[in-house]
Amino acid sequence: MFWYVAYVKTRRASKLVASLNRQKYMEAFIPKKEQWYGGKDKKVYLIKELYPDYVFIKSKLDKDEFENHFKELFEIIEGLVEMIDYKDVYPLTFEEQSFLEKLFDGGHVIKHTLGININSRFKAIKGPLNGLEDKIIKLNKHHRIATLDSSIFNGRFNVAIEMVDS
Repeated sequence: MFWYVAYVKTRRASKLVASLNRQKYMEAFIPKKEQWYGGKDKKVYLIKELYPDYVFIKSKLDKDEFENHFKELFEIIEGLVEMIDYKDVYPLTFEEQSFLEKLFDGGHVIKHTLGININSRFKAIKGPLNGLEDKIIKLNKHHRIATLDSSIFNGRFNVAIEMVDS
């Protein structure tokens, strides 16, 4: 399975996802993540878009097959989407794809991770960060966020955490 990323004009991502999911050989989605929200009376995890202007596309087609098969489709929706090309990689690299597959855990939402504090380090008990603790570069216990080092987009993104007593 190959992963592709499309940059979409503002407020057009849902329309693109619907169009792409009607096509053979692909599954399109807007990646989301859980985010902790704590107000006076509320303390809950809400679902937020991870990258609001990007659509992720999973396909069995490699880059050349993808371009050939969907060239006409992308001409039809010209102006709606342009395929991004960062680091001269059209599909995500194998490492980036594996990293995201672990975080998404078979779905399209990165759920929060339960963890404990061991020797001033976050240790995941349950959730997508289990086994990825070495990717954490910053921990904000107050806002319940772990900042991960990643080669995707700006190099960092936040994942929700919940600390429990050991």
